[in-house]
Amino acid sequence: MSVSFTKESEDLFVLSVEGILTFNDLEEIQDNVSTAIDRSRKIKVLLLAENFSGWGKEGDWGNLEFMLEHDPYIQKIAVVITERWKDEIFAFLGAGMREASVELFLAGEEEKARDWLKHQAE
Repeated sequence: MSVSFTKESEDLFVLSVEGILTFNDLEEIQDNVSTAIDRSRKIKVLLLAENFSGWGKEGDWGNLEFMLEHDPYIQKIAVVITERWKDEIFAFLGAGMREASVELFLAGEEEKARDWLKHQAE
């Protein structure tokens, strides 16, 4: 598994995930985001998961504590992923149940995802 986290600007965080996402990887990502969030403004997240291959079996994947605590500070989440994982990642991110807008883009559509993130939420 390969996970990277980059703060590209004051309001754009880029997460890159390859292979199988383990619960330890998820906790590392959440720790990085928690530390980097400036609670005086909302951020946007670009999740690049074009080489994603699923989730590990260990861990408390149903824990919503991070989402409940940090969602007020996240405006939008754009996900670039293969067709195979679209439904699962949508459910994993809690799209439709969270304050942040979540939009999915197919592999190869990173620029389209970045454009969507740049526009103000409706």
